Amino acid sequence: MKTLDENLLSSKLAKPFGQKSLSSGLAVALKIAQVIISALFAIAAVAAVFTTTLFILVAMHRVPAKVFNGPHRGDNILSTWTVAIPYLVYAVVATRGALLIVRRLQSVFSSFVANQPFARDNAAHLRAIWLTLVVIEITRITAFIVMHGLTAAFASAASVTFPRGLDPIDPVRWFVIFVVLILAEVFRQGAQLREDSELTV
Repeated sequence: MKTLDENLLSSKLAKPFGQKSLSSGLAVALKIAQVIISALFAIAAVAAVFTTTLFILVAMHRVPAKVFNGPHRGDNILSTWTVAIPYLVYAVVATRGALLIVRRLQSVFSSFVANQPFARDNAAHLRAIWLTLVVIEITRITAFIVMHGLTAAFASAASVTFPRGLDPIDPVRWFVIFVVLILAEVFRQGAQLREDSELTV
């Protein structure tokens, strides 16, 4: 039985395209990822609206400021509006962008399962993924700058915890972005070559 499972796995790994291939398995994984990211996007959107509304009510003295006080206030990134609002805006943009990326990848892998890796739409999907990654990265950098600027201007005396992973420049992220850009061009030229070969036949 173990040998049979191993042979099935190896056959899938050896078959990147088509039905019952590695691509079909990844397509299923993307469907699961879409459900998870959709839930995260909904949570981020609700948290952004709720927290922003709460900060406005506190500023208007409709809600007591002590709602943000607690024994571990300094450890909570949502306890200070100068950090919470930029971070939640970034979270909404990032999760929404991730959802768009997953949907584009689903279209790409659908063509892989159909044994059409160089379908014309794949290049457009990869360019859209590239643009989405750029928007997410610019939003992340902007959130980092805005939260530090607002904190320095309005909460310099407070004990503020900044979220991790928002460093201004991350070479790994930009490397991935440029790799996707190159892949988009590769798929565009591959689709063009395929069309040219079909015309010559």
